[in-house]
Amino acid sequence: MSLTINRWILLLIAALLAFTAPAAMSQGAYPNRPLRIIVPWTPAGTVDIAARYLAERLSARLGQPIIVENRAGATGQIGSQAVVQAPADGYTLLLMSATVHSVSPNLSRSFPFDPIDDFAPITQIVSFPYVMVVSASSPYRSVADLTNAAKKEPGKIAYGSFGIGSGPFLISELLAMATGSQFLHVPYKGAAQALTDIAGGQITFFIDSLPSPLGQIRGGRLRALSVTTPQRSPTLPDVPTIAETVPGFEAIAWLGVAAPAKTPRDIVIKLHEQLKLIAAEPEYGAKLRNIGLEPVASASPEQFRTWLASQKEYWGKVVRDAKIPLAD
Repeated sequence: MSLTINRWILLLIAALLAFTAPAAMSQGAYPNRPLRIIVPWTPAGTVDIAARYLAERLSARLGQPIIVENRAGATGQIGSQAVVQAPADGYTLLLMSATVHSVSPNLSRSFPFDPIDDFAPITQIVSFPYVMVVSASSPYRSVADLTNAAKKEPGKIAYGSFGIGSGPFLISELLAMATGSQFLHVPYKGAAQALTDIAGGQITFFIDSLPSPLGQIRGGRLRALSVTTPQRSPTLPDVPTIAETVPGFEAIAWLGVAAPAKTPRDIVIKLHEQLKLIAAEPEYGAKLRNIGLEPVASASPEQFRTWLASQKEYWGKVVRDAKIPLAD
Protein backbone atom coordinates (compact mmCIF):
# COMPACT_ATOMS: atom_id res chain seq x y z
CA MET A 1 0.00 0.00 0.00
CA SER A 2 2.76 2.43 0.95
CA LEU A 3 4.61 1.64 -2.31
CA THR A 4 1.46 2.47 -4.28
CA ILE A 5 1.03 5.76 -2.38
CA ASN A 6 4.68 6.66 -2.91
CA ARG A 7 4.35 5.88 -6.61
CA TRP A 8 1.35 8.19 -6.91
CA ILE A 9 3.21 10.94 -5.04
CA LEU A 10 6.15 10.62 -7.43
CA LEU A 11 3.83 10.72 -10.43
CA LEU A 12 2.11 13.82 -9.02
CA ILE A 13 5.43 15.61 -8.48
CA ALA A 14 6.55 14.71 -12.01
CA ALA A 15 3.28 16.07 -13.43
CA LEU A 16 3.62 19.33 -11.49
CA LEU A 17 7.20 19.76 -12.66
CA ALA A 18 6.18 19.14 -16.25
CA PHE A 19 3.41 21.74 -15.93
CA THR A 20 5.47 24.47 -14.27
CA ALA A 21 8.82 24.01 -16.03
CA PRO A 22 7.84 25.64 -19.36
CA ALA A 23 6.31 28.62 -17.59
CA ALA A 24 9.36 29.02 -15.37
CA MET A 25 11.69 28.76 -18.35
CA SER A 26 9.63 31.27 -20.30
CA GLN A 27 9.49 33.70 -17.39
CA GLY A 28 13.19 33.31 -16.70
CA ALA A 29 14.00 34.13 -20.31
CA TYR A 30 12.19 37.48 -20.26
CA PRO A 31 12.50 39.26 -22.55
CA ASN A 32 12.89 36.83 -25.45
CA ARG A 33 11.29 38.96 -28.16
CA PRO A 34 10.89 42.69 -29.03
CA LEU A 35 9.03 45.06 -26.71
CA ARG A 36 7.01 48.15 -27.55
CA ILE A 37 6.52 51.41 -25.68
CA ILE A 38 3.26 53.13 -26.51
CA VAL A 39 3.52 56.92 -26.46
CA PRO A 40 0.03 58.47 -26.35
CA TRP A 41 1.21 61.66 -28.05
CA THR A 42 2.29 62.72 -31.54
CA PRO A 43 5.81 62.09 -32.90
CA ALA A 44 8.67 64.59 -32.66
CA GLY A 45 7.47 66.36 -29.50
CA THR A 46 9.42 66.43 -26.24
CA VAL A 47 7.57 63.41 -24.83
CA ASP A 48 8.28 61.39 -27.97
CA ILE A 49 11.96 62.37 -27.94
CA ALA A 50 12.26 61.32 -24.29
CA ALA A 51 10.61 57.98 -25.10
CA ARG A 52 13.07 57.30 -27.91
CA TYR A 53 16.08 58.14 -25.73
CA LEU A 54 14.72 55.74 -23.13
CA ALA A 55 13.90 52.99 -25.62
CA GLU A 56 17.43 53.12 -27.02
CA ARG A 57 19.01 52.63 -23.59
CA LEU A 58 16.49 50.04 -22.38
CA SER A 59 16.96 48.02 -25.57
CA ALA A 60 20.70 47.94 -24.99
CA ARG A 61 20.22 46.73 -21.41
CA LEU A 62 17.56 44.10 -22.16
CA GLY A 63 19.16 42.86 -25.38
CA GLN A 64 15.93 43.16 -27.37
CA PRO A 65 14.61 45.72 -29.88
CA ILE A 66 12.09 48.20 -28.49
CA ILE A 67 9.56 49.78 -30.82
CA VAL A 68 8.20 53.22 -29.95
CA GLU A 69 4.60 53.38 -31.12
CA ASN A 70 2.78 56.73 -31.18
CA ARG A 71 -0.96 56.50 -30.51
CA ALA A 72 -2.15 60.05 -30.07
CA GLY A 73 -5.69 61.24 -29.46
CA ALA A 74 -8.19 62.24 -26.77
CA THR A 75 -5.49 64.01 -24.73
CA GLY A 76 -3.46 60.85 -24.29
CA GLN A 77 -6.35 58.54 -23.49
CA ILE A 78 -6.32 56.45 -26.69
CA GLY A 79 -2.76 55.24 -26.32
CA SER A 80 -3.14 54.67 -22.61
CA GLN A 81 -6.28 52.60 -23.09
CA ALA A 82 -4.44 50.44 -25.64
CA VAL A 83 -2.04 49.45 -22.86
CA VAL A 84 -4.91 48.72 -20.47
CA GLN A 85 -6.20 46.20 -23.03
CA ALA A 86 -2.79 44.71 -23.92
CA PRO A 87 -1.60 41.30 -22.61
CA ALA A 88 -0.03 41.57 -19.16
CA ASP A 89 3.20 39.88 -20.25
CA GLY A 90 5.73 42.71 -20.00
CA TYR A 91 6.05 43.22 -23.75
CA THR A 92 3.80 46.30 -23.97
CA LEU A 93 4.73 49.34 -21.89
CA LEU A 94 3.21 52.80 -21.57
CA LEU A 95 4.91 56.15 -21.34
CA MET A 96 2.79 57.76 -18.63
CA SER A 97 2.33 61.50 -18.15
CA ALA A 98 0.98 63.89 -15.55
CA THR A 99 -1.74 64.97 -17.97
CA VAL A 100 -3.31 61.51 -18.29
CA HIS A 101 -2.64 60.08 -14.85
CA SER A 102 -2.80 63.08 -12.49
CA VAL A 103 -4.87 65.87 -14.06
CA SER A 104 -7.40 64.66 -16.66
CA PRO A 105 -9.15 62.08 -14.42
CA ASN A 106 -10.14 64.95 -12.12
CA LEU A 107 -11.77 66.86 -14.97
CA SER A 108 -14.21 64.16 -16.10
CA ARG A 109 -17.24 62.54 -14.53
CA SER A 110 -16.57 59.29 -16.39
CA PHE A 111 -12.92 58.70 -17.23
CA PRO A 112 -12.53 55.61 -19.49
CA PHE A 113 -10.05 53.81 -17.22
CA ASP A 114 -8.55 53.95 -13.74
CA PRO A 115 -5.33 55.95 -14.15
CA ILE A 116 -3.54 53.90 -11.49
CA ASP A 117 -5.26 50.57 -10.81
CA ASP A 118 -5.61 49.62 -14.48
CA PHE A 119 -1.82 49.65 -14.75
CA ALA A 120 1.24 48.16 -13.10
CA PRO A 121 3.24 51.34 -12.36
CA ILE A 122 6.99 50.72 -12.68
CA THR A 123 8.83 54.00 -12.13
CA GLN A 124 8.88 57.70 -12.77
CA ILE A 125 11.58 58.40 -15.38
CA VAL A 126 11.56 62.16 -15.92
CA SER A 127 10.68 65.25 -13.90
CA PHE A 128 10.57 68.79 -15.20
CA PRO A 129 9.06 72.11 -14.20
CA TYR A 130 6.66 74.43 -15.81
CA VAL A 131 8.23 77.85 -16.31
CA MET A 132 6.59 81.27 -16.14
CA VAL A 133 7.75 83.45 -19.02
CA VAL A 134 7.19 87.06 -19.96
CA SER A 135 8.45 89.14 -22.87
CA ALA A 136 12.10 90.15 -22.67
CA SER A 137 10.87 93.77 -22.64
CA SER A 138 8.29 93.19 -19.88
CA PRO A 139 8.47 95.46 -16.83
CA TYR A 140 7.89 92.44 -14.58
CA ARG A 141 11.07 90.87 -13.29
CA SER A 142 9.67 88.59 -10.59
CA VAL A 143 6.56 86.68 -9.56
CA ALA A 144 5.98 89.24 -6.82
CA ASP A 145 6.07 92.12 -9.35
CA LEU A 146 3.47 90.40 -11.49
CA THR A 147 1.07 89.28 -8.75
CA ASN A 148 1.23 92.67 -7.02
CA ALA A 149 0.26 94.33 -10.30
CA ALA A 150 -2.62 91.88 -10.69
CA LYS A 151 -3.91 92.77 -7.23
CA LYS A 152 -3.85 96.47 -8.03
CA GLU A 153 -5.65 96.03 -11.37
CA PRO A 154 -7.73 92.81 -11.22
CA GLY A 155 -8.30 91.22 -14.61
CA LYS A 156 -5.75 93.39 -16.44
CA ILE A 157 -2.86 90.90 -16.31
CA ALA A 158 -3.52 88.37 -19.11
CA TYR A 159 -2.12 84.85 -19.30
CA GLY A 160 -2.25 82.19 -22.00
CA SER A 161 -3.25 78.54 -21.75
CA PHE A 162 -4.45 75.65 -23.88
CA GLY A 163 -7.97 76.03 -22.51
CA ILE A 164 -9.82 75.37 -19.26
CA GLY A 165 -8.37 72.34 -17.52
CA SER A 166 -5.00 72.42 -19.29
CA GLY A 167 -1.78 72.48 -17.29
CA PRO A 168 -1.01 76.17 -17.94
CA PHE A 169 -4.59 77.07 -16.97
CA LEU A 170 -4.58 75.09 -13.71
CA ILE A 171 -1.18 76.36 -12.62
CA SER A 172 -2.07 79.97 -13.39
CA GLU A 173 -5.32 79.61 -11.44
CA LEU A 174 -3.43 77.93 -8.59
CA LEU A 175 -1.10 80.94 -8.50
CA ALA A 176 -4.07 83.31 -8.52
CA MET A 177 -5.68 81.48 -5.60
CA ALA A 178 -2.41 81.28 -3.65
CA THR A 179 -1.67 85.01 -4.00
CA GLY A 180 -5.16 86.50 -3.98
CA SER A 181 -4.67 87.76 -7.54
CA GLN A 182 -7.08 87.88 -10.46
CA PHE A 183 -5.81 87.24 -13.98
CA LEU A 184 -7.45 87.42 -17.42
CA HIS A 185 -7.49 84.03 -19.17
CA VAL A 186 -6.72 83.89 -22.92
CA PRO A 187 -7.03 80.39 -24.44
CA TYR A 188 -4.87 79.22 -27.36
CA LYS A 189 -4.90 76.14 -29.58
CA GLY A 190 -1.21 75.53 -29.03
CA ALA A 191 2.02 76.81 -27.51
CA ALA A 192 3.44 78.34 -30.69
CA GLN A 193 0.88 81.15 -30.95
CA ALA A 194 0.91 81.79 -27.20
CA LEU A 195 4.70 82.14 -27.20
CA THR A 196 4.52 84.47 -30.22
CA ASP A 197 1.98 86.65 -28.41
CA ILE A 198 4.08 86.68 -25.23
CA ALA A 199 7.14 87.86 -27.15
CA GLY A 200 4.99 90.50 -28.85
CA GLY A 201 3.38 91.69 -25.62
CA GLN A 202 -0.22 90.70 -26.50
CA ILE A 203 -0.48 88.71 -23.25
CA THR A 204 1.47 89.26 -20.04
CA PHE A 205 2.66 85.80 -19.05
CA PHE A 206 2.50 82.16 -20.00
CA ILE A 207 3.25 79.12 -17.81
CA ASP A 208 4.31 76.20 -19.99
CA SER A 209 6.37 73.05 -19.53
CA LEU A 210 10.05 74.01 -19.65
CA PRO A 211 11.06 72.29 -22.93
CA SER A 212 8.54 74.33 -24.94
CA PRO A 213 9.90 77.89 -24.42
CA LEU A 214 13.48 76.87 -23.59
CA GLY A 215 14.87 77.87 -26.99
CA GLN A 216 13.34 81.35 -26.77
CA ILE A 217 14.56 81.78 -23.20
CA ARG A 218 18.09 80.87 -24.27
CA GLY A 219 17.74 83.11 -27.33
CA GLY A 220 16.74 86.14 -25.24
CA ARG A 221 13.23 86.64 -26.67
CA LEU A 222 11.57 85.58 -23.41
CA ARG A 223 12.43 86.15 -19.76
CA ALA A 224 11.91 83.30 -17.31
CA LEU A 225 10.53 84.62 -14.03
CA SER A 226 10.21 81.35 -12.15
CA VAL A 227 9.85 77.58 -12.27
CA THR A 228 7.10 75.58 -10.58
CA THR A 229 9.04 72.69 -9.03
CA PRO A 230 9.99 72.81 -5.32
CA GLN A 231 13.69 73.03 -6.28
CA ARG A 232 15.34 75.09 -8.99
CA SER A 233 15.84 73.43 -12.34
CA PRO A 234 19.38 72.29 -13.23
CA THR A 235 18.61 73.53 -16.75
CA LEU A 236 17.91 77.09 -15.49
CA PRO A 237 19.72 77.23 -12.14
CA ASP A 238 19.52 81.05 -11.87
CA VAL A 239 15.73 81.13 -12.20
CA PRO A 240 13.96 81.07 -8.81
CA THR A 241 11.07 78.81 -7.93
CA ILE A 242 7.58 80.20 -7.34
CA ALA A 243 7.84 78.56 -3.91
CA GLU A 244 10.59 81.05 -3.00
CA THR A 245 7.89 83.73 -3.23
CA VAL A 246 4.78 81.64 -2.47
CA PRO A 247 5.80 79.00 0.11
CA GLY A 248 4.47 75.52 -0.65
CA PHE A 249 3.66 76.24 -4.30
CA GLU A 250 4.34 73.19 -6.46
CA ALA A 251 3.47 71.92 -9.94
CA ILE A 252 5.54 69.04 -11.32
CA ALA A 253 5.45 67.76 -14.87
CA TRP A 254 6.61 64.16 -15.14
CA LEU A 255 6.81 61.05 -17.27
CA GLY A 256 6.80 57.46 -16.10
CA VAL A 257 6.63 53.88 -17.31
CA ALA A 258 3.87 51.36 -16.60
CA ALA A 259 2.75 47.97 -17.84
CA PRO A 260 -0.78 46.55 -17.97
CA ALA A 261 -2.26 45.58 -14.62
CA LYS A 262 -1.45 42.03 -13.46
CA THR A 263 1.94 42.00 -15.21
CA PRO A 264 4.04 39.48 -13.20
CA ARG A 265 5.88 41.13 -10.35
CA ASP A 266 9.28 39.70 -11.29
CA ILE A 267 8.99 41.38 -14.71
CA VAL A 268 7.97 44.69 -13.10
CA ILE A 269 10.94 44.46 -10.73
CA LYS A 270 13.36 43.64 -13.55
CA LEU A 271 12.16 46.60 -15.60
CA HIS A 272 12.34 48.89 -12.56
CA GLU A 273 15.93 47.85 -11.87
CA GLN A 274 17.00 48.51 -15.46
CA LEU A 275 15.19 51.86 -15.69
CA LYS A 276 16.76 52.95 -12.41
CA LEU A 277 20.23 52.18 -13.79
CA ILE A 278 19.45 54.10 -16.98
CA ALA A 279 18.44 57.19 -14.97
CA ALA A 280 21.95 57.26 -13.49
CA GLU A 281 23.76 57.09 -16.84
CA PRO A 282 25.66 60.39 -17.41
CA GLU A 283 25.24 60.46 -21.20
CA TYR A 284 21.51 59.74 -20.99
CA GLY A 285 21.10 62.44 -18.34
CA ALA A 286 23.00 64.99 -20.41
CA LYS A 287 20.73 64.35 -23.41
CA LEU A 288 17.61 64.91 -21.32
CA ARG A 289 18.91 68.02 -19.56
CA ASN A 290 19.73 69.57 -22.91
CA ILE A 291 15.98 69.63 -23.69
CA GLY A 292 14.92 70.69 -20.19
CA LEU A 293 14.19 67.29 -18.61
CA GLU A 294 15.66 65.76 -15.46
CA PRO A 295 16.14 61.96 -15.24
CA VAL A 296 14.71 60.41 -12.07
CA ALA A 297 13.74 56.99 -10.80
CA SER A 298 11.26 55.93 -8.11
CA ALA A 299 12.66 53.98 -5.17
CA SER A 300 10.32 51.09 -5.99
CA PRO A 301 7.17 50.36 -8.02
CA GLU A 302 5.19 50.60 -4.77
CA GLN A 303 6.61 54.04 -4.01
CA PHE A 304 5.73 55.16 -7.53
CA ARG A 305 2.14 53.95 -7.12
CA THR A 306 1.79 55.84 -3.84
CA TRP A 307 3.22 58.99 -5.41
CA LEU A 308 0.81 58.69 -8.36
CA ALA A 309 -2.11 58.60 -5.96
CA SER A 310 -0.84 61.69 -4.14
CA GLN A 311 -0.40 63.61 -7.41
CA LYS A 312 -3.91 62.70 -8.56
CA GLU A 313 -5.35 63.91 -5.26
CA TYR A 314 -3.27 67.11 -5.39
CA TRP A 315 -4.68 68.13 -8.77
CA GLY A 316 -8.14 67.00 -7.75
CA LYS A 317 -8.05 69.57 -4.97
CA VAL A 318 -6.89 72.29 -7.38
CA VAL A 319 -9.79 71.48 -9.72
CA ARG A 320 -12.29 71.57 -6.83
CA ASP A 321 -10.89 74.77 -5.33
CA ALA A 322 -10.91 76.49 -8.72
CA LYS A 323 -14.53 75.31 -9.23
CA ILE A 324 -13.81 73.95 -12.70
CA PRO A 325 -16.90 72.30 -14.22
CA LEU A 326 -16.47 68.60 -15.00
CA ALA A 327 -16.88 67.20 -18.48
CA ASP A 328 -19.39 64.40 -19.09
